[in-house]
Amino acid sequence: MRSGYSISNKSELVQNMTNPKKKNQSLSLPELSTAVFDPRQKSPAAAYLDSLSPSGRRTQRTALNNLADIFSDGKILDCLVFPWHLLGYEHTSGLAIKMIEIGYARSSVNKHLVALRRVLEEAWRLGLYKDYDEYHRAADVKSLRVESVPTGRNLEINELKMLIDVCLNAGKNRTLGIRDASIITLSYATAIRRQEIVDLNLEDLDIGEGRLEISGKGNKERIVYLEPGAINALQNWLTLRGYQPGPLYVRVTKGSKLINRRLTPQAIYYMLQNRQKQAGLVPFTPHDLRRTSITDLLAAQVDVLTVSNIAGHASADTTRRYDRRPDEVKKQAAQKLKSLYPLEE
Repeated sequence: MRSGYSISNKSELVQNMTNPKKKNQSLSLPELSTAVFDPRQKSPAAAYLDSLSPSGRRTQRTALNNLADIFSDGKILDCLVFPWHLLGYEHTSGLAIKMIEIGYARSSVNKHLVALRRVLEEAWRLGLYKDYDEYHRAADVKSLRVESVPTGRNLEINELKMLIDVCLNAGKNRTLGIRDASIITLSYATAIRRQEIVDLNLEDLDIGEGRLEISGKGNKERIVYLEPGAINALQNWLTLRGYQPGPLYVRVTKGSKLINRRLTPQAIYYMLQNRQKQAGLVPFTPHDLRRTSITDLLAAQVDVLTVSNIAGHASADTTRRYDRRPDEVKKQAAQKLKSLYPLEE
Protein backbone atom coordinates (compact mmCIF):
# COMPACT_ATOMS: atom_id res chain seq x y z
CA MET A 1 0.00 0.00 0.00
CA ARG A 2 1.34 3.40 -0.96
CA SER A 3 1.98 6.01 1.71
CA GLY A 4 -0.29 9.02 1.97
CA TYR A 5 2.64 11.29 1.11
CA SER A 6 2.56 12.85 -2.34
CA ILE A 7 5.80 12.76 -4.30
CA SER A 8 4.56 14.81 -7.24
CA ASN A 9 4.34 18.33 -5.82
CA LYS A 10 8.01 19.24 -5.47
CA SER A 11 7.38 22.98 -5.45
CA GLU A 12 5.25 22.68 -2.31
CA LEU A 13 7.99 20.68 -0.62
CA VAL A 14 10.60 23.28 -1.47
CA GLN A 15 8.39 26.10 -0.16
CA ASN A 16 7.80 24.26 3.09
CA MET A 17 11.47 23.65 3.77
CA THR A 18 12.91 25.64 6.65
CA ASN A 19 16.57 24.92 6.00
CA PRO A 20 18.43 28.22 6.65
CA LYS A 21 21.55 27.00 4.92
CA LYS A 22 22.61 27.92 1.41
CA LYS A 23 21.87 25.42 -1.30
CA ASN A 24 24.66 23.61 -3.16
CA GLN A 25 26.92 23.64 -0.12
CA SER A 26 26.89 19.89 0.21
CA LEU A 27 28.74 16.62 -0.05
CA SER A 28 30.00 15.91 -3.53
CA LEU A 29 28.02 12.78 -4.41
CA PRO A 30 27.43 12.79 -8.17
CA GLU A 31 26.17 9.23 -8.16
CA LEU A 32 23.28 10.28 -5.91
CA SER A 33 22.46 13.60 -7.54
CA THR A 34 21.14 11.85 -10.65
CA ALA A 35 19.47 8.89 -8.94
CA VAL A 36 15.70 8.91 -8.49
CA PHE A 37 13.79 6.57 -6.20
CA ASP A 38 11.41 4.19 -7.96
CA PRO A 39 7.89 5.51 -7.12
CA ARG A 40 6.50 1.98 -7.36
CA GLN A 41 8.36 1.07 -4.17
CA LYS A 42 7.55 2.14 -0.63
CA SER A 43 9.76 5.06 0.31
CA PRO A 44 11.87 4.49 3.45
CA ALA A 45 11.28 8.14 4.35
CA ALA A 46 7.52 7.67 4.03
CA ALA A 47 7.66 4.51 6.15
CA TYR A 48 9.57 6.36 8.86
CA LEU A 49 7.36 9.46 8.78
CA ASP A 50 4.21 7.32 8.92
CA SER A 51 5.34 6.04 12.32
CA LEU A 52 5.52 9.52 13.87
CA SER A 53 3.00 11.89 15.41
CA PRO A 54 1.89 14.84 13.23
CA SER A 55 4.24 17.28 14.97
CA GLY A 56 7.17 14.85 14.86
CA ARG A 57 6.39 14.11 11.23
CA ARG A 58 6.75 17.77 10.24
CA THR A 59 10.04 18.15 12.10
CA GLN A 60 11.64 14.99 10.78
CA ARG A 61 10.41 15.54 7.24
CA THR A 62 12.26 18.85 7.23
CA ALA A 63 15.36 17.12 8.57
CA LEU A 64 15.20 14.42 5.89
CA ASN A 65 14.65 17.02 3.18
CA ASN A 66 17.77 18.81 4.42
CA LEU A 67 19.75 15.58 4.26
CA ALA A 68 18.51 14.78 0.76
CA ASP A 69 19.59 18.26 -0.29
CA ILE A 70 23.09 17.76 1.16
CA PHE A 71 23.65 14.25 -0.14
CA SER A 72 22.45 15.10 -3.69
CA ASP A 73 24.38 18.35 -3.96
CA GLY A 74 21.14 20.33 -4.01
CA LYS A 75 19.52 18.36 -6.85
CA ILE A 76 16.99 16.35 -4.81
CA LEU A 77 14.98 18.34 -2.28
CA ASP A 78 12.28 15.77 -1.57
CA CYS A 79 13.15 13.07 0.97
CA LEU A 80 10.39 10.86 -0.42
CA VAL A 81 12.12 10.41 -3.78
CA PHE A 82 15.69 10.28 -2.47
CA PRO A 83 17.34 6.83 -2.88
CA TRP A 84 18.33 6.31 0.76
CA HIS A 85 19.31 2.68 0.12
CA LEU A 86 22.21 3.82 -2.07
CA LEU A 87 23.93 5.50 0.87
CA GLY A 88 27.04 3.76 2.10
CA TYR A 89 29.66 4.41 4.73
CA GLU A 90 31.62 6.52 2.26
CA HIS A 91 28.64 8.91 2.14
CA THR A 92 27.51 9.06 5.74
CA SER A 93 30.85 9.06 7.56
CA GLY A 94 31.64 12.66 6.65
CA LEU A 95 28.12 14.04 7.03
CA ALA A 96 28.45 15.50 10.54
CA ILE A 97 31.63 17.41 9.74
CA LYS A 98 30.17 18.72 6.49
CA MET A 99 27.05 19.97 8.28
CA ILE A 100 29.22 21.79 10.82
CA GLU A 101 31.11 23.42 7.94
CA ILE A 102 27.85 24.51 6.36
CA GLY A 103 26.79 26.16 9.60
CA TYR A 104 24.58 23.70 11.48
CA ALA A 105 24.82 23.68 15.26
CA ARG A 106 26.06 20.45 16.84
CA SER A 107 22.70 19.81 18.49
CA SER A 108 20.97 20.24 15.13
CA VAL A 109 23.45 17.87 13.47
CA ASN A 110 22.64 15.22 16.06
CA LYS A 111 18.90 15.56 15.40
CA HIS A 112 19.55 15.05 11.70
CA LEU A 113 21.68 11.98 12.43
CA VAL A 114 18.79 10.46 14.38
CA ALA A 115 16.57 10.93 11.34
CA LEU A 116 19.25 9.44 9.09
CA ARG A 117 19.67 6.32 11.22
CA ARG A 118 15.92 5.76 11.32
CA VAL A 119 15.35 6.18 7.60
CA LEU A 120 18.22 3.80 6.80
CA GLU A 121 16.71 1.28 9.20
CA GLU A 122 13.44 1.51 7.27
CA ALA A 123 15.33 1.00 4.01
CA TRP A 124 16.79 -2.22 5.47
CA ARG A 125 13.40 -3.40 6.73
CA LEU A 126 11.89 -2.80 3.30
CA GLY A 127 14.54 -5.02 1.75
CA LEU A 128 16.14 -2.20 -0.22
CA TYR A 129 19.58 -2.92 1.23
CA LYS A 130 20.73 -6.28 -0.10
CA ASP A 131 23.60 -6.57 2.34
CA TYR A 132 23.18 -6.07 6.11
CA ASP A 133 26.80 -5.12 6.64
CA GLU A 134 26.48 -2.38 4.04
CA TYR A 135 23.39 -0.99 5.81
CA HIS A 136 25.01 -1.27 9.24
CA ARG A 137 28.15 0.56 8.18
CA ALA A 138 26.10 3.35 6.58
CA ALA A 139 23.91 3.76 9.68
CA ASP A 140 26.79 3.58 12.15
CA VAL A 141 27.23 7.36 12.44
CA LYS A 142 28.13 8.66 15.87
CA SER A 143 26.47 11.68 17.42
CA LEU A 144 28.61 14.69 18.15
CA ARG A 145 29.45 15.66 21.68
CA VAL A 146 27.49 18.74 22.67
CA GLU A 147 28.68 20.97 25.50
CA SER A 148 25.66 22.28 27.34
CA VAL A 149 25.47 26.05 27.46
CA PRO A 150 24.50 27.43 30.88
CA THR A 151 21.01 28.87 30.98
CA GLY A 152 19.46 31.40 33.31
CA ARG A 153 21.31 34.24 34.96
CA ASN A 154 23.14 35.09 38.12
CA LEU A 155 21.65 37.80 40.35
CA GLU A 156 23.95 40.43 41.81
CA ILE A 157 23.90 40.94 45.57
CA ASN A 158 22.45 44.44 45.16
CA GLU A 159 19.55 42.93 43.15
CA LEU A 160 18.83 40.50 45.97
CA LYS A 161 18.86 43.34 48.47
CA MET A 162 16.46 45.33 46.28
CA LEU A 163 14.06 42.38 46.34
CA ILE A 164 14.17 42.25 50.13
CA ASP A 165 13.72 46.02 50.30
CA VAL A 166 10.54 46.03 48.21
CA CYS A 167 9.16 43.18 50.31
CA LEU A 168 9.69 45.06 53.58
CA ASN A 169 8.93 48.57 52.43
CA ALA A 170 6.63 48.48 49.39
CA GLY A 171 2.90 48.01 49.78
CA LYS A 172 0.54 48.06 52.73
CA ASN A 173 0.52 44.31 53.38
CA ARG A 174 3.35 44.08 55.90
CA THR A 175 2.61 40.44 56.74
CA LEU A 176 2.87 39.42 53.10
CA GLY A 177 6.10 41.37 52.73
CA ILE A 178 7.73 39.70 55.74
CA ARG A 179 6.74 36.27 54.47
CA ASP A 180 8.06 36.97 50.97
CA ALA A 181 11.31 38.43 52.32
CA SER A 182 11.78 35.28 54.38
CA ILE A 183 11.23 33.02 51.36
CA ILE A 184 13.68 34.96 49.20
CA THR A 185 16.29 35.05 51.96
CA LEU A 186 15.94 31.33 52.63
CA SER A 187 16.14 30.54 48.91
CA TYR A 188 19.45 32.31 48.59
CA ALA A 189 20.84 31.09 51.91
CA THR A 190 20.19 27.39 51.25
CA ALA A 191 19.89 26.97 47.43
CA ILE A 192 16.54 25.33 48.14
CA ARG A 193 14.16 24.34 45.36
CA ARG A 194 10.63 25.79 45.05
CA GLN A 195 8.98 22.44 45.72
CA GLU A 196 11.17 21.96 48.76
CA ILE A 197 10.10 25.36 50.12
CA VAL A 198 6.41 24.55 49.93
CA ASP A 199 7.01 21.11 51.47
CA LEU A 200 8.67 22.59 54.58
CA ASN A 201 6.90 22.18 57.91
CA LEU A 202 7.53 24.04 61.13
CA GLU A 203 9.00 20.92 62.72
CA ASP A 204 11.72 20.86 60.02
CA LEU A 205 13.18 24.04 61.50
CA ASP A 206 15.32 24.33 64.63
CA ILE A 207 15.51 28.10 64.88
CA GLY A 208 17.77 28.00 67.95
CA GLU A 209 20.40 25.94 66.16
CA GLY A 210 19.83 27.62 62.81
CA ARG A 211 19.22 24.16 61.38
CA LEU A 212 16.79 23.17 58.63
CA GLU A 213 15.90 19.68 57.43
CA ILE A 214 14.91 19.55 53.78
CA SER A 215 13.13 16.70 52.02
CA GLY A 216 14.38 16.81 48.44
CA LYS A 217 14.03 14.85 45.23
CA GLY A 218 13.42 11.15 45.70
CA ASN A 219 12.56 11.82 49.35
CA LYS A 220 16.24 12.31 50.06
CA GLU A 221 16.67 14.35 53.21
CA ARG A 222 19.49 16.77 53.87
CA ILE A 223 20.37 19.20 56.63
CA VAL A 224 21.46 22.78 55.99
CA TYR A 225 22.50 25.50 58.40
CA LEU A 226 21.37 29.10 58.22
CA GLU A 227 23.37 32.29 58.31
CA PRO A 228 22.29 34.99 60.85
CA GLY A 229 20.29 37.03 58.31
CA ALA A 230 18.23 34.03 57.28
CA ILE A 231 17.56 33.18 60.94
CA ASN A 232 16.42 36.74 61.57
CA ALA A 233 14.11 36.67 58.54
CA LEU A 234 12.55 33.40 59.74
CA GLN A 235 12.11 34.70 63.29
CA ASN A 236 10.26 37.76 61.99
CA TRP A 237 7.99 35.53 59.93
CA LEU A 238 7.33 33.12 62.81
CA THR A 239 6.38 36.04 65.04
CA LEU A 240 3.47 36.63 62.68
CA ARG A 241 2.77 33.03 61.72
CA GLY A 242 2.95 31.56 65.19
CA TYR A 243 4.49 28.27 66.24
CA GLN A 244 1.58 25.90 65.63
CA PRO A 245 2.44 22.73 63.62
CA GLY A 246 1.87 22.76 59.90
CA PRO A 247 3.34 24.29 56.75
CA LEU A 248 6.21 26.65 57.44
CA TYR A 249 4.92 29.06 54.81
CA VAL A 250 1.19 29.68 54.54
CA ARG A 251 -1.05 31.88 52.46
CA VAL A 252 -1.65 35.53 53.27
CA THR A 253 -4.77 37.37 52.12
CA LYS A 254 -4.86 40.94 50.81
CA GLY A 255 -6.11 41.93 54.22
CA SER A 256 -2.99 40.45 55.87
CA LYS A 257 -4.92 37.49 57.24
CA LEU A 258 -3.04 34.19 57.48
CA ILE A 259 -4.72 31.07 56.09
CA ASN A 260 -3.24 27.79 57.26
CA ARG A 261 -2.88 26.35 53.78
CA ARG A 262 0.34 25.33 52.10
CA LEU A 263 1.71 27.43 49.24
CA THR A 264 2.23 25.96 45.77
CA PRO A 265 5.38 26.19 43.62
CA GLN A 266 3.38 28.31 41.19
CA ALA A 267 2.48 30.75 43.96
CA ILE A 268 6.18 31.26 44.68
CA TYR A 269 6.79 31.83 40.98
CA TYR A 270 4.13 34.55 40.84
CA MET A 271 5.41 36.10 44.05
CA LEU A 272 8.94 36.42 42.68
CA GLN A 273 7.64 37.74 39.39
CA ASN A 274 5.68 40.43 41.23
CA ARG A 275 8.61 41.40 43.46
CA GLN A 276 10.94 41.53 40.46
CA LYS A 277 8.62 44.02 38.74
CA GLN A 278 8.29 46.11 41.91
CA ALA A 279 12.08 46.29 42.20
CA GLY A 280 12.48 47.13 38.51
CA LEU A 281 14.87 44.24 37.91
CA VAL A 282 15.65 42.31 34.76
CA PRO A 283 13.39 39.22 34.75
CA PHE A 284 14.72 36.07 36.40
CA THR A 285 13.32 32.67 37.26
CA PRO A 286 12.95 31.10 40.71
CA HIS A 287 15.68 28.66 39.73
CA ASP A 288 18.03 31.58 39.17
CA LEU A 289 18.00 32.18 42.93
CA ARG A 290 19.25 28.63 43.37
CA ARG A 291 21.88 29.12 40.66
CA THR A 292 23.02 32.34 42.29
CA SER A 293 23.37 30.71 45.69
CA ILE A 294 25.42 27.82 44.30
CA THR A 295 27.65 30.12 42.26
CA ASP A 296 28.28 32.45 45.20
CA LEU A 297 29.17 29.53 47.48
CA LEU A 298 31.70 28.30 44.93
CA ALA A 299 33.07 31.82 44.53
CA ALA A 300 33.51 31.94 48.32
CA GLN A 301 35.89 28.97 47.98
CA VAL A 302 33.48 26.44 49.50
CA ASP A 303 34.49 23.06 48.07
CA VAL A 304 32.21 21.65 45.40
CA LEU A 305 31.30 18.51 47.38
CA THR A 306 29.99 20.59 50.29
CA VAL A 307 28.05 22.83 47.92
CA SER A 308 26.64 19.73 46.24
CA ASN A 309 25.42 18.44 49.62
CA ILE A 310 23.84 21.79 50.49
CA ALA A 311 22.05 21.95 47.14
CA GLY A 312 20.89 18.34 47.31
CA HIS A 313 22.59 17.29 44.09
CA ALA A 314 23.16 13.60 43.50
CA SER A 315 26.50 14.38 41.88
CA ALA A 316 29.10 17.12 42.17
CA ASP A 317 29.13 17.20 38.36
CA THR A 318 25.62 18.60 38.47
CA THR A 319 26.78 21.32 40.87
CA ARG A 320 29.59 22.31 38.53
CA ARG A 321 27.07 22.97 35.74
CA TYR A 322 25.45 25.63 37.94
CA ASP A 323 28.69 27.60 38.21
CA ARG A 324 28.12 31.10 36.79
CA ARG A 325 31.35 32.68 37.92
CA PRO A 326 32.70 35.04 35.26
CA ASP A 327 35.93 34.45 33.38
CA GLU A 328 37.61 37.11 35.52
CA VAL A 329 37.38 34.78 38.53
CA LYS A 330 39.04 32.02 36.52
CA LYS A 331 41.78 34.42 35.44
CA GLN A 332 42.42 35.38 39.05
CA ALA A 333 42.58 31.71 40.01
CA ALA A 334 45.18 31.07 37.33
CA GLN A 335 47.40 33.83 38.74
CA LYS A 336 47.54 32.05 42.10
CA LEU A 337 49.67 29.27 40.63
CA LYS A 338 53.42 29.63 40.77
CA SER A 339 55.20 29.95 37.44
CA LEU A 340 57.42 27.02 36.51
CA TYR A 341 58.96 28.69 33.49
CA PRO A 342 61.44 31.50 34.21
CA LEU A 343 60.01 34.96 33.62
CA GLU A 344 61.81 37.56 31.59
CA GLU A 345 63.55 40.27 33.60
